[in-house]
Amino acid sequence: MLEKALLKVKPTYRAVFILRAINELSIKETAEVLGCSESKVKVTYLRAIKKLQTLLHTEWKEWKHESTN
Repeated sequence: MLEKALLKVKPTYRAVFILRAINELSIKETAEVLGCSESKVKVTYLRAIKKLQTLLHTEWKEWKHESTN
């Protein structure tokens, strides 16, 4: 479900999320890789998490509904 949700978010959200959450890079390291500021990484990461939570919640509800039918 996470992979499916990641494909639905903006590429910048996807990149920051993968670098921070999956590859476990620091904010500083992520900023260096992406060539942006640390504050941009922080904001983008929070927005990515919020968007992914919404998408995963929807996916979960759909999966749960399908599994009960």
